[in-house]
Amino acid sequence: MPAMGTTLASPDGQVTSRMIDYYVERAKGGVGLIVTQFSCISPDSGPPRSLCIYDDKFISGLRELAAAVHEHGAKIAVQTCHLGMIMEQVGHPKDEKIAVPSMLPWMEEKGCFKEASSSDIDRYVEYFAEATRRAKDAGFDAVEFHACHGCLLSSFLSPALNRRSDEYGGSTENRTRFSCRILARSRQKVGPDFPLIFRINGDDDYEEGDQSDDTAHQAVLLEEAGADAISVSAGMEFWSPLSLPCYMYPAGVNVPLAEAVKKAVRVPVVAAGKIDPVLGEHILEKGKADFIALGRPLLADPHLPNKAREDKLEDIRRCIYCNNCLVASKRRFRSCTVNPFLFRESEYPPKPAPVKKKVVVIGGGLAGMQAAAILGQRGHDVSLYEREGELGGQWRVAFTLKAKQSYATFVDHLSKNLSQAKVKVFTGTEVTKEFISKLKPVAVVLATGAVPLALNVLGAGQKNVVQANDVIMGQVEVGRRVVVLGGRFLGMEMAIDLAEQGKEVSLVSRSRISGKKRPIERHTYKALMRRLIELRVPLYPNCSVIEITGKGVYVEHNEGAFLLEADTVVLAVGTKSQNGLATELKGTVPEIYQIGDCIEPEDAATATYEAARVALQI
Repeated sequence: MPAMGTTLASPDGQVTSRMIDYYVERAKGGVGLIVTQFSCISPDSGPPRSLCIYDDKFISGLRELAAAVHEHGAKIAVQTCHLGMIMEQVGHPKDEKIAVPSMLPWMEEKGCFKEASSSDIDRYVEYFAEATRRAKDAGFDAVEFHACHGCLLSSFLSPALNRRSDEYGGSTENRTRFSCRILARSRQKVGPDFPLIFRINGDDDYEEGDQSDDTAHQAVLLEEAGADAISVSAGMEFWSPLSLPCYMYPAGVNVPLAEAVKKAVRVPVVAAGKIDPVLGEHILEKGKADFIALGRPLLADPHLPNKAREDKLEDIRRCIYCNNCLVASKRRFRSCTVNPFLFRESEYPPKPAPVKKKVVVIGGGLAGMQAAAILGQRGHDVSLYEREGELGGQWRVAFTLKAKQSYATFVDHLSKNLSQAKVKVFTGTEVTKEFISKLKPVAVVLATGAVPLALNVLGAGQKNVVQANDVIMGQVEVGRRVVVLGGRFLGMEMAIDLAEQGKEVSLVSRSRISGKKRPIERHTYKALMRRLIELRVPLYPNCSVIEITGKGVYVEHNEGAFLLEADTVVLAVGTKSQNGLATELKGTVPEIYQIGDCIEPEDAATATYEAARVALQI
């Protein structure tokens, strides 16, 4: 299990019981080696609620974590880190400058960076070495140094960011010198037998960044300096989606980078990036890497290794790489679409209900299926009603998109859970107030979802105006010239899909592309935007639609009106909740609950999170 960021540490960086539960569950699930989330080697190296290791006061909590993981048979390593320029994205003290190898023009404009001096480098070498000593004192089995994705060490390794002319810049040897000094000094602190792992970018995914030959040379230098293993990732977080490849990328996207490093070094190499157990086994058999790191798949299913070991691959709850786990929403803590108990491990498995109740769940989308399955697992008498002829709701639209076909695995998983929990499922059934009155349930869970919004402009009702969902499901024909209205993820995905079919597509958004304030999730946003640019799709942000005609769309921008010619106009402007039944049922059922999009449209992780929360309280 590679390092993945959480916000489970206390405000002052200590280990918490919730963090211990999170790692212990993966240890129980059969993980061989757990690498913790990054831990700050100095007070200025990470945002609040980061795990910290810069003082001896953190050792006791770290020791408790290591002992808890060891109790269940796994090894555990601390990842040490200074986030460097990534701090600008995640938050840093306003009165402190962020150390970088070189001041580039765009950094000077931001005003929050400073070029690291020789004394800064000496200080950070000692910080990393002392952190390594503390990890050993706390009973950890290894230390991994975070040197990828644009953190401090990564930026020194990268020719795109390191433009220094002193002994720490220029040649590959010079750019690697800072990291080699850290390895050598850490080795002095912990002796010859304590494993030290170095995690680097196989490729910065930037024109002037590390490429495979340079990375392989760096790996050799790191091995000579004392690294016992090299872990290979990719991408600078400022501009690349490869550090956390989403559903748009192929399986094993970064494996060739690990293979290139393995050919250059004698120490073990770790591969990561969209790998499942079958692919992982193939990578090992072909000698492309020595260890397989599974990140998000272990968030989706902590017991994946044991299920793979027992040849129960069909029981694995598959990661769909939606990246919802990377962000919270106003209605949920960080969670996983397919695992609503992520970061709430103490609540799983669900406890039996103290009183068995007759419960009706209305709506067979993700929220309704998830709630019904958990209610059934807890011993309730559960019936699930869906108006359409099959389960899945709007999720069926999502996995009809070519890039999201893997999303179908979650409906399959939930369907199996419903069967195992003995939930009675009725499809093609319209539920009304009278229907519920005859059933006489104790509790009703409403998961009636949302429907696509129309656009309140002149001409929006014309035949050349269609909904994105209908396009995706093949229910309408689309002409050669298309204007997609709506700049959030669905609009971006729709524009990409149509452009890949050879259509002439334009994308219009009334605010910025990706959302009014910020991208829903920046790694997926970068992948979508990169593809739009590759396909040369014209983008029209901050444009209001004035009118739709048979010729196309009139938009307003900077007090001027312009016609975007189109045969078809596709709406991807959001959804509205379907919650009328909630009002009708008031006073007719003792307990009424609402979950998912029928409260307010949100992401799929919010739907399953709320489903689990409500199912646990009935």
